[in-house]
Amino acid sequence: MQKKIIAASLAVAIAGPALAADPATLKWVSVPRTQITLFYPGQSTQEWMTSAAHRAGATGVNEGKNCQECHADEEADIGKTIVSGEKLEPTPIPGKPGSIKVTVQAAYDEEYFYLRASWPTNLKEAGVFHDYKGLKDGKWTTYGSNRTNKDVKSGAAKVSYEDRFNFMLGDNKGSVANFANQGCWVTCHNSMRDTPNEPTKDQVQAHPVLGKDGMKKSDIRKYLAETRTETNDVGGWDKLKDKSALDDLMAKGTFLDLWQARAYRSLPVGKADDSYVFQYRNFDSGKKPFDSNWDGEKKQPKFMFDPAKNKGAVALTQAQFRDPMAPKLDNTNSVPFDPAKVKDGDILPGFILNTKTDGSADDLNASGTWANGVWTMTFWRKLNTGQKDDVALAVGQAYPIGLAVHDDNVTTRFHYVSLPLKLSLGTKEGHINAVELK
Repeated sequence: MQKKIIAASLAVAIAGPALAADPATLKWVSVPRTQITLFYPGQSTQEWMTSAAHRAGATGVNEGKNCQECHADEEADIGKTIVSGEKLEPTPIPGKPGSIKVTVQAAYDEEYFYLRASWPTNLKEAGVFHDYKGLKDGKWTTYGSNRTNKDVKSGAAKVSYEDRFNFMLGDNKGSVANFANQGCWVTCHNSMRDTPNEPTKDQVQAHPVLGKDGMKKSDIRKYLAETRTETNDVGGWDKLKDKSALDDLMAKGTFLDLWQARAYRSLPVGKADDSYVFQYRNFDSGKKPFDSNWDGEKKQPKFMFDPAKNKGAVALTQAQFRDPMAPKLDNTNSVPFDPAKVKDGDILPGFILNTKTDGSADDLNASGTWANGVWTMTFWRKLNTGQKDDVALAVGQAYPIGLAVHDDNVTTRFHYVSLPLKLSLGTKEGHINAVELK
């Protein structure tokens, strides 16, 4: 089914493929609503939570207490303090609210699980844009990016980034230690990007497994402490266990499922970014909804628009920047980049979309609508996909989860997160309780 992006002055709708139980036709009015407050976490990490800097809270965390025991109903106050720069935030964003309220609904039928989230955006427009490169004086440079990008902060580039809703899911066996009590902080460490002890690009690339001779990473993103031989006050990013030990952990289900409904990079093709956190934040196996459109060696884009399918143009104009009606580069309207056919002032997206996904990366569907200042994003997936990199769901069971929202043209840690939460299917023991669709 061909996906479409329909934009108007007041609404942007991004729809996914129709299934046997298309979420667009579900009677969501009959599904209970739960309002969750998400707050700004700054540079708080798992190591910070257990340190003296957390004061009395560290004692509770080290005793295995749930964050909710101390901080339930305090989310807004915590976020207000951190976002101000008073603590845990060395580079505050002026005017950014410390918290947001997200309304969540969950349901299931014989085969599928459905999750819907709505929240009012901080901006008066949908963040359905992302990174762009522009040709200036014969060189491709950053034209648009997130608010904390150095070029944006200096005024050399324009503000542009996607909104997204994130859902983190653990199994009901407690396979990831502390996730039920500490939430997504078990994936955040003092030795990741945007944290106090972030390793340099050279350090990461020199690592025999994570670096250029292995996984080809140049920074450190989310990971679990179980995948390291030791951890310390900076997280032990480089202390990776050997392959045999990692394989055993993965087989035992020691990973966290991570679903991301991305307003630019996944919703237009009816999918969510289906990933999992283990020794790194990994994409599920198979063809994912997007790929980078940047050739780092040649320092130029990999693809440009097919002029036969883009009114004769191979690139976007500056007037099309942040225009929701502007075409998105994908595998059906693109051709390999030809430097002879572009001119100064041309703009190309930093990512190319894949209208056909496969493997485990194909089993998580998503859609989204932004109207009257409110995003509504929906996931749906088989309860049990049969994939080794997905957490299976079952009726009558409860699962530890965490929620996050990226809003206001930001990325990485500049998001909003929830305290540890519980999802139940068919029971009422969770913070969010999925009900059966009749």
